[in-house]
Amino acid sequence: MDLGLLSLQDQHDVHTRRTTVLRALPVLLREDVSGFFKTCRVEDSDEPDVGDAPVAILTVVSDDTEKPIHFNPIKISIVLESEVMVTNLPRLADAFLVMFGLIYALHLSYPKELANTFEFVQKILLGLEDGET
Repeated sequence: MDLGLLSLQDQHDVHTRRTTVLRALPVLLREDVSGFFKTCRVEDSDEPDVGDAPVAILTVVSDDTEKPIHFNPIKISIVLESEVMVTNLPRLADAFLVMFGLIYALHLSYPKELANTFEFVQKILLGLEDGET
């Protein structure tokens, strides 16, 4: 048995699970993700259509953009105030962490339509208690 191969497969499974959880959480909390999770093909990534999203995650893929979840994107970018701010993130979980850092650093509010999702990620997944003692 090749331990390097086993380790790589375990790592892939962790990233797949994280992506699934982050995409399923807003659905479980009955929140609208239509303006938050954006997808575009690699051919359209120079001028992606991000709309007027205050905060969004843009996934660039080479295959079908109609799939709800992409486990192996070309890259993931963070959109703040309708501008692509950070690009070339490899995974959705990485994009969420960078996005939280930017939201805190820039003193931005969570999107209203995803308030419960962001509160859950902040308090439960990241263990940040919003300054409470």
